[in-house]
Amino acid sequence: MSLALITGANTGLGFETARGLLKLGYEVVITSRELERGNRAVAKLKSEYPQGQVSALALDLSKQSSINAFAAEFAKLSKPWDVLVLNAGAKVLANYRETDSGVEYHFGVNAVGHFSLVSDLLPHRAPISRVVSVSSIVARFAPEKLGPAGSANEYSAGASYSASKLSNYLFAMELQRRFGSDSFSSLAAHPGFARAEPYGPASTRFFESFLAQSAAKGALPIIEAASDPSLHGGSYRVPKIFELWGEPTEGIVPKNSTEESLTRNWEILETLSGKTLAL
Repeated sequence: MSLALITGANTGLGFETARGLLKLGYEVVITSRELERGNRAVAKLKSEYPQGQVSALALDLSKQSSINAFAAEFAKLSKPWDVLVLNAGAKVLANYRETDSGVEYHFGVNAVGHFSLVSDLLPHRAPISRVVSVSSIVARFAPEKLGPAGSANEYSAGASYSASKLSNYLFAMELQRRFGSDSFSSLAAHPGFARAEPYGPASTRFFESFLAQSAAKGALPIIEAASDPSLHGGSYRVPKIFELWGEPTEGIVPKNSTEESLTRNWEILETLSGKTLAL
């Protein structure tokens, strides 16, 4: 049985991704900042799939100590991962905040934290393995300058969040470019306009209430990217209708995706994480 490890899967899109992969016969390990919340999600999934194998581990991507300890905790399961879904994401914050490493919070959690995690988990992968990075349609609107966006004196929640999501996409493509092979692949996906755990400004939540598709629908491109063996490394799975709603299809590449930006984003992630990623 293939094992899928999904970050941030106690609720929302991550939970629906876990549900979808369980239905397909995967063993699933979910992560949550608070293990109690993760265990509640596991109990719910087990009630739906009594024969499924699902468990939870604690992981806080805003804390380097938590990331550093995670690989050792995962190793105790004594089974390598086949699919790693980088789903966990910082909520869109109204005020500027930093991770414990001093990195702008959205970029630190969504991009740097996941880069650091992948670096630690690659030695624990199966002989044939796949990484799926969850980006967002707002990656198209990220600032031109790569890396963390904003400071305590000048902050835009939208710019900071979109910068982190562009980084997720660029990381996925560069991971494939550097290490993609018949036995290892890296893909990206995004959920379009989907209802997840409520966050963001009231205006976003208002439109989301009647325009957004369900979290289950939003998870479909992620599930497909994780499980469809016919998809090649470097694929970008998104909803079909304006990349907002519908069944999965191949997405539009963000305009700020060039060989130079792929390399530069990787260098930024290495510098901010203090880690080097290699197979």
